[in-house]
Amino acid sequence: MLKQNTRESAIRREEFHDLLREWLDESLENRVGEAESHAGNAWLWVRHGGDHYFLDSTSTRAGVRQYIQLVNESRGDPEWSMLSSMPDVRERVAVGRGRRIIEGFEFYRHLPER
Repeated sequence: MLKQNTRESAIRREEFHDLLREWLDESLENRVGEAESHAGNAWLWVRHGGDHYFLDSTSTRAGVRQYIQLVNESRGDPEWSMLSSMPDVRERVAVGRGRRIIEGFEFYRHLPER
C-alpha cells in the first residue's frame, strides 16, 4: 500500500504522479490504503494551486491505472475540475478536458471549514 501522509505533509502534484506510478509498478495490492485506518479514508494528500486534495484509501489499482493513463496523455499535466459531492466538506475531482470521473479513483479537493 502507499504510505499514508497528512494534510500538513501534502506532496506536490508531480510527486503524486511519481508515487502512483511506483505503486503500480512495485506493489500487488488492489487498494491504495486501508479502509479501516485510524486516520480515516483520506490516504494521500496533495497540494496544488493553493488547494489541498486527497486520494481516498478505497481507490483501486484499476482506477489509478486509468488516471495515470490520462496523466501520460496530457504530458503530465491533466486538467482537474471539481464536482460537488459533499457540500462544505469536499469536491470530487474530474480529470481531463472531458471532466471524466474515474471509477475506483476516489480523488477529492478538501474544502477547509469556513
